[in-house]
Amino acid sequence: MWMLTKLSVLVLALVLGTASVFAGELKTITLDVDNMTCGMCPITVKKALKQLDGVKDVEAKYEGDGKGWAKVTYDTESVTIDALTFATEEAGYPSRVPQPQ
Repeated sequence: MWMLTKLSVLVLALVLGTASVFAGELKTITLDVDNMTCGMCPITVKKALKQLDGVKDVEAKYEGDGKGWAKVTYDTESVTIDALTFATEEAGYPSRVPQPQ
């Protein structure tokens, strides 16, 4: 008779590479990003965000006049919005959650 505890399921998930079974909720947020000056800036923003554990997907775009955005899909159990904005700031591109109009 097989009896799997949470620990054995976690070990099995890690061995099989499916630890995301225990992931939190996935959310998508769009950040306003400053200091973008060219088409290469979104690449740097995307790399900075993708280095964070829990970030699943990133789209970023330069819109002109020093402005751009980053659309980030992330695991709420692994990474916070503060960590996302800190990562872009450390890369030279301060970001923030847009305020509702």
